[in-house]
Amino acid sequence: MIEINIGATVESEGHDVGRVERVVLDRDNFEATHLVVRQGGALNSQYVLMPLNWVTGSERDKIRINRSESDLDDLPRFELQHYVRLDELDQEHLEHPRSKVKPSDWINYFVPLVANAFGDPLHTPGVVVTDQMLAPNEGTIRRGLPVESSDFHKIGEVHEVVFSEPDWRMSGIIIARGIMVMTKPMRIPADWITKLERDRIILNRSKEQIEDWERQQK
Repeated sequence: MIEINIGATVESEGHDVGRVERVVLDRDNFEATHLVVRQGGALNSQYVLMPLNWVTGSERDKIRINRSESDLDDLPRFELQHYVRLDELDQEHLEHPRSKVKPSDWINYFVPLVANAFGDPLHTPGVVVTDQMLAPNEGTIRRGLPVESSDFHKIGEVHEVVFSEPDWRMSGIIIARGIMVMTKPMRIPADWITKLERDRIILNRSKEQIEDWERQQK
């Protein structure tokens, strides 16, 4: 078994080269293929898709890889951004339903609109759209992703993901139960997961069943 702490530092040749942001896996069989790794600081960060088989070991807050930092730089991007005119936004969502408009990029709407008001034909009002480069059958798990029971009660948030080796199939998740500093970890088996959605994980156990199971573990 190997545990991937989402938020862990990625170490290459003794140097910190990034941070784990998400785990990419098949929604049907929960077999993981990549980690989303953030490189750079807050102002110049980029997200790349790193194959899981690069990982050679993990500790609580660090994973080690057997590739160089330059290898990481050559990886495909997890997200691509492009500019879309406002009059083409509906078509953009039809062609790329998984894309999202970044609210923080309001300036890309305001500035072109002002320029256009002064008769500049080269600045059509628009927004920056972000596309996640995932296959239709793939999903991601991030830290803080809500986990709900089958009767739709929130029971915790994802903290770590546990895999079996060498096939990198998810064997479970470790969630944080409670509020703020009063949280405690709880391990959820992978066969309890019935659906992985973009904004939550749904289990096939009710809140009562989960609490009964939790009491039995004490």
